[in-house]
Amino acid sequence: MSSKPPRPVAGGRRRPRRWTARLEPLVPPLIRALSACLQPLSWAAVDRIGRGLGRLAWQLGRRDRQRTLDHLALALPELSAAARRTLGRDCFRHQGMNLAECLYLLGADRADRADCAEIARRVEVQGWEQIERARQSGRPLVLITGHCGNWELLGAALNCRGLGMAVVARSLDDARLQRLLAGLRGRFGTATIERGSEGAARQILTLLRRGGVLGMLIDQDTKVDGVWVPFFGRPAFTPVGAAKIALRQGASVIPTFVERRADGSHLVTIHPPLALPEDAEGATAVMTRAIEEQVRRHPEQWVWMHRRWRRQPPQAAPQ
Repeated sequence: MSSKPPRPVAGGRRRPRRWTARLEPLVPPLIRALSACLQPLSWAAVDRIGRGLGRLAWQLGRRDRQRTLDHLALALPELSAAARRTLGRDCFRHQGMNLAECLYLLGADRADRADCAEIARRVEVQGWEQIERARQSGRPLVLITGHCGNWELLGAALNCRGLGMAVVARSLDDARLQRLLAGLRGRFGTATIERGSEGAARQILTLLRRGGVLGMLIDQDTKVDGVWVPFFGRPAFTPVGAAKIALRQGASVIPTFVERRADGSHLVTIHPPLALPEDAEGATAVMTRAIEEQVRRHPEQWVWMHRRWRRQPPQAAPQ
């Protein structure tokens, strides 16, 4: 899996390729234009377009395509090369549909009530009683999930039911894209707490103390405080913040996932609270195991192009 890394620049950020740098200013207006084009269409038509975008990305995205296949070989070695290639193509089609669905919901002329009505038609929620029971206990709630299914629909579906969830997420590099993404979440009552921003810790504490719910995605290798825990049998550097918050605040940690069904609808499943050990590393391992179980159920709906194992512990052999 070794490849020549791009040259680093000041601050540790990778230097973008020249053609990429020239295209970056066009991305936000292109997103708005695509969103406007999708508005007159049905949800089924939007998904067809999304599948087309995914197929195009599979054909043109040589680096991400190869990375996806390499990661599938690491995580699912029992599959044949042909099966992994089919799975990789399905993954790209799924991510294309995720994008198209979010662009569809981003439309500025859609009323909030119509938005939630659309979500209710397309997203079934199972296990809501887990939320109700956890709230009756009086403990704060932390929902953990991963980049499975259409994770933006997960927050929308739950907050349309009045959950009052905010999410902790990394701020995008482009401020215009960040505003678009935060605006999409905000249409359904999902506040975005920008990870590492000034006042983020205070926002989290205030939310939990007021009976709100914190949603966290912990399945990516990012530049945050983390620990090494197993993921598909390999050490993976995993954010530890969710575990620390849950243990310090005595929160109930509820694994919650969304998956795309064959008929184009979506299913949100809220699982019982996890029994966590009292150390942050062990708790993170338990949370990660729940995410891995979901990915194994629907491997085509996870982000295999992400460099999940880009770092390894010093004692491990390099990739």
